[in-house]
Amino acid sequence: MKLNLGCGKKKLEGFVNVDISASADVACDVQELPWPDGVADEVMAIHLLEHVPVQNVALVLKEWARVLKPGGRMVIEMPDRDKVFEFIRDGVDDPRLVLYPLWGDPRTHRTTVDVHRWCWTKHEVAALMRDAGLTDIVSETPHFHIAIRDMRLVGVKGADHQ
Repeated sequence: MKLNLGCGKKKLEGFVNVDISASADVACDVQELPWPDGVADEVMAIHLLEHVPVQNVALVLKEWARVLKPGGRMVIEMPDRDKVFEFIRDGVDDPRLVLYPLWGDPRTHRTTVDVHRWCWTKHEVAALMRDAGLTDIVSETPHFHIAIRDMRLVGVKGADHQ
């Protein structure tokens, strides 16, 4: 089983699409998944982690890792604060590159669930993924949204984390 957490309206074929909205395959809060331990081959969260309250992020990553099988992959894509700050330093004024990654797009991010709670760096997220029991964490080119602004980290659940 492959989980697409926080899918919103973007359902992916071959995944169980999970979101708080009733239109998802499984409607639930992604901070407490309804599956037992070790059932998923992949957990993917595309532009979701920045919506989680900062104080919950470490526990949420552990929850997502909990449902992964040993050897299963966790894929996270989201804005990268280091890249955003480089754009700001360089005087870029495109809101998609310098404002929306920090707070969300005001045209679509209007509720407390929608707004961005934090903008993380790749190193911070990788450390939290390691703390959640993931290994072999690599940075890849983002597949969704804006690659020059975002990060994509992929980690594998270690065999010793059941």
